[in-house]
Amino acid sequence: MEPQGENMATAKNEEQQPAEGASARSAFLFEMDSVALGARRIRYEVLASILKEQRIELTPILFSRYCLHPAPSIYMPAFLAAMKYTAATPEQVVDRLMGETTSRLMQKTTVISDGLIKWMEAALARGAAIACASMLPQAAAEGVAAHLGFDRWGVKIFSASPADKGFPHAENWLRMAKAVGRNPKRCLAVVSSMATTKTALAAMMNVVVVTDEFTEYQDFCGANLVCSDLKEVKPDEFFEQISF
Repeated sequence: MEPQGENMATAKNEEQQPAEGASARSAFLFEMDSVALGARRIRYEVLASILKEQRIELTPILFSRYCLHPAPSIYMPAFLAAMKYTAATPEQVVDRLMGETTSRLMQKTTVISDGLIKWMEAALARGAAIACASMLPQAAAEGVAAHLGFDRWGVKIFSASPADKGFPHAENWLRMAKAVGRNPKRCLAVVSSMATTKTALAAMMNVVVVTDEFTEYQDFCGANLVCSDLKEVKPDEFFEQISF
């Protein structure tokens, strides 16, 4: 079993009071970085730019091979070694990657996925709690969330602690469920990669996978639904299927 990190930091958002109804005991959880904001494409572009400084080309195939874990600190040593990059340490590259990714997410052009908005509003209408997980440092995650107006949906923000290098573990999903006062079996986790699919399933949650150009080939065995865009699926019909 993987060692668990320290407790996640949580935002200061007030917990929403559940409405009466089928979903009053449910929670809608999602990955903020990749599901809501398309951050995986941004990380690819930032890493490609960093490697280009040493005249090393990063292709989408190589990025998919090495860089799909949500925590860059997990893959960075092996990735840089494979790419023969020596201009900076893995720790320095991770710091630069996270800093430049945060900066780009704070730009005015960043928007929340239309499909995710539709699903959040449908979940809220059913009285579900809403929360998200981010690999960004807590202050940065809260800043991005505030910039994008996540408070409109009462979204609680959960970020990895500095010691929590494998975030999100199954334990992290369980802590999110506990923090919003929901049974994990009544939670729906919307994720974007095989790694986060496995951890959410290990936490006994229902799972929806939203793939992107880098993860569409992965194995999502066990997920309730796999799609490339949440707009493709009517949330209320899906919620009925899983008794959400």
